[in-house]
Amino acid sequence: MSERSTKRRRLSPDARQQEILDATYQLVLVVGISNLTMEKIARKAGASKALLYSYFPNISGLLQQLYKRELGKLQAQQRAVMESPHSFEDMVKQTASINRLNQNKRQLLIKRLEGDPSVRTAMSKTDQRARAEVVKYLSDEIIGSYDIPSNVAEEAVKLALRYDEKDQVALQKNALDRDEIWGAMMVGAMQELQKRFGTKNKD
Repeated sequence: MSERSTKRRRLSPDARQQEILDATYQLVLVVGISNLTMEKIARKAGASKALLYSYFPNISGLLQQLYKRELGKLQAQQRAVMESPHSFEDMVKQTASINRLNQNKRQLLIKRLEGDPSVRTAMSKTDQRARAEVVKYLSDEIIGSYDIPSNVAEEAVKLALRYDEKDQVALQKNALDRDEIWGAMMVGAMQELQKRFGTKNKD
């Protein structure tokens, strides 16, 4: 019996599951969804198909769990920023940076996961819950720092984070309000940028 086999048997159920998810992650990036099979995943993970099925009922369930894991990592980073001492501006910059960096890292994975209809549906629901949490927190921070109505604060956050780009119904419904909010945000941003980086009033 090989040393590798002995080590694998000693893995805890959670560690074994993470190993399977890691193997799936790598395969999704290399072969995509359409060519993915439980057999390929088992081979990549160094496990049997029977073992995979003891953890996941099918590929869709496995992929959904993979997406939830990656989203969980993103949420943990966001919570860490939100719970740490910060100024409003620092918190906004850090949150934006986390979203941008994770979007870049996860872009190909998510694009391929969206190829599975059941995964796409599950992803949508999970994303909505995560985004609602971020919107509420940032909106509360805005309301606490500025004299801005809660509905305007929420729309401003969604615009800044581009959370509703895929929701065409919501975009059309609030189009005029959002145009005004976006215009005000841009004017305010340009005024602040001029104050910090403008050269006309500098010696």
